[in-house]
Amino acid sequence: MNINKKVIFKYLKGFLFFFIPFLISLLLITTFYYFDILNNQIIKYFKIIIIIISTLLGGFIVGYESESKGYLSGIKLSGLITLLFLILNLIFKGFKWYHLVYYLIIAITTTIGSMIGISFKK
Repeated sequence: MNINKKVIFKYLKGFLFFFIPFLISLLLITTFYYFDILNNQIIKYFKIIIIIISTLLGGFIVGYESESKGYLSGIKLSGLITLLFLILNLIFKGFKWYHLVYYLIIAITTTIGSMIGISFKK
């Protein structure tokens, strides 16, 4: 099994570009909710917007670092992100069917972000 360090670094970099903005945004939203600046209905929409922007950014970085076939790199990164969220949901909340829509949003936006990233490279 010969795994190139450049490939691992590419996916790690994409994951960090997803995870850091995602974490910072969620902390800001949680703070606003704690001080009653935002209500629960608005928080639901912000969570979806945050995941879309974060996965687009992570996919963009992975696609930009790819040599060819950016969509495959996006699918691999979305699989990593989806696996992480699936494990966390199974541990803390349990599986619910509407989470499949959430995972589909992650897969689509990461793939689109990586296709945009590879087109910016050329």
